[in-house]
Amino acid sequence: MRWLAFPLAVLALAAPSLARAATRTYSTRALHQVIPDGGSVERGIVVRDRGPISRVAVSVRIQHPADGELTLSLISPAGRTILLSARRGDDGANFGTGAGCGGGLTVFDSDYGDPIAKGTAPFDDLAYEPEQKLSSLNGETAFGKWRLRVADALSGNTGVLRCAKLEISRNVVETRRVRKGAVAAELAFRERSYVVGDVHLRIRRAGRLVLDTPLARVNCRGCPNNGLRLNLQSTPITIRDLDGDREPEVLYDLYTGGAHCCSYTLIFRYLPASRRYVRTLGYWGNAGYRLADLDKDGKPELVSSDDRFAYAFAAYVFSAEPPQIWRLAGGQLEDVTRLFPKVIAADAAEDWRTYSKYRSDRSADVRGVIAAYVADQFLLGRPEEGWRRLDLAYRRGDLSRGDDIWPRGKAYLKALRQFLVANGYSP
Repeated sequence: MRWLAFPLAVLALAAPSLARAATRTYSTRALHQVIPDGGSVERGIVVRDRGPISRVAVSVRIQHPADGELTLSLISPAGRTILLSARRGDDGANFGTGAGCGGGLTVFDSDYGDPIAKGTAPFDDLAYEPEQKLSSLNGETAFGKWRLRVADALSGNTGVLRCAKLEISRNVVETRRVRKGAVAAELAFRERSYVVGDVHLRIRRAGRLVLDTPLARVNCRGCPNNGLRLNLQSTPITIRDLDGDREPEVLYDLYTGGAHCCSYTLIFRYLPASRRYVRTLGYWGNAGYRLADLDKDGKPELVSSDDRFAYAFAAYVFSAEPPQIWRLAGGQLEDVTRLFPKVIAADAAEDWRTYSKYRSDRSADVRGVIAAYVADQFLLGRPEEGWRRLDLAYRRGDLSRGDDIWPRGKAYLKALRQFLVANGYSP
């Protein structure tokens, strides 16, 4: 189940590892560099990664009693100067808040945000467009010494530069590779701000290139070919024999981005007779999946949860999902959830514990978790038990609270019954 935003399978596809990505953050770390009264100061940040720039963002923390006295500029390794802020903020104090680099920094980004001229000190609530476009630096080399210049135009006040950061994306081809036995798989792409495009898939067997295709040719209908997010903390490729035929499948995990949705997997299965790979799609929505050999037969199942329950009876944060277990057989993914009653029963018990814990909390909407519990009982072949406890929740009034976007009371009972029939839980 999922309750209060804790998923069954956590798929951390939106949390990249900066050490491995073409987008990296470079920082001065915490500083105490005095900005001389009526003078200027420069602070350098050395970037040792090579490649043409595709995006630059700047973050600063400056302590000063009158921001309107300050002019901030970024100087690239090639010597180009970009004006970030020209005496903005009037008599307001500070760029950013907090100590050193750990607080709320002022962010300059040409991709989004209001112009810095429209902001007010301490400029820590969102990103701001600088006076001049940082995007004009695109194409320059990232490698070298960058400088942040802070100039104080008037005498009477001194300030301190506490922190400066650069976030730089480079227009380079990145690859992620996995090898198992004779099979080697590769994912090549370009990444900007952790969003990838120009995705290319390759699979080799015993050194022979068998699959070599852009994602657009094999992607699922409606799934993006660009604008994807990958798990850059690890390699989003798995090689595993899913069906026990001693020909391992290659799994490419992809993520569309967005607040929750959606993750999916392209599974490539080798056909020896034609010496080629064919594709099967695993679509997980919000839920994600994990590989686990639940029945210890040497063939892993793909363990997920039923994403159709998300938002069906409550807001996402209050939604719960019954388990959904898949097995690759005959080149297709088969739903084998009912073969694993212990998994279902454990989920049902957790659902009921969650309902029992939160039903007295009037701020919690328990309609989502009750729906998943009833679905679990249908999967276990115990629909009467599900309806009995559902009726108990109804008589207590637990199904008549929460946002009226979703059905309440008797309307909830009718909607849940129709939903379970439509989605194969009830005949």
